[in-house]
Amino acid sequence: MVEGNPPYNLKTDKRITRALIREAKPIIRKPSPLEEAYKYAEVYKEPSIVSKAQIGERFGVTRARVCQILNLLELNEGIQKYLLSIEDVKEHNYFTERRLRQIAIIKDREGQTREFSKLVSDCEIMRLL
Repeated sequence: MVEGNPPYNLKTDKRITRALIREAKPIIRKPSPLEEAYKYAEVYKEPSIVSKAQIGERFGVTRARVCQILNLLELNEGIQKYLLSIEDVKEHNYFTERRLRQIAIIKDREGQTREFSKLVSDCEIMRLL
């Protein structure tokens, strides 16, 4: 048995289980992929930057990764506004870059909105569980 301070400042006389730790663990807001895309786009507008590879060098990622992130700017404006206005941490973390990329590749704006609506309803279902 290991003695010491309990993690996450748990105040209990009971046995500390994984479930108890999971419940007490704070939820951390992950960086928004859309905000990252805006940062990359801002750098791309600089006159000294002529390629996406240079953006990658500046941020420590590959050119392909820069392209993936910048493709998120192809999302419908309404979707972008919704994503930037999310206050709830769990909901914010649900909309990962990987999920959004699948919507951004749809060229039809109505198709994007339809698929995003499905994603939002999935998020609401997950929150209820």
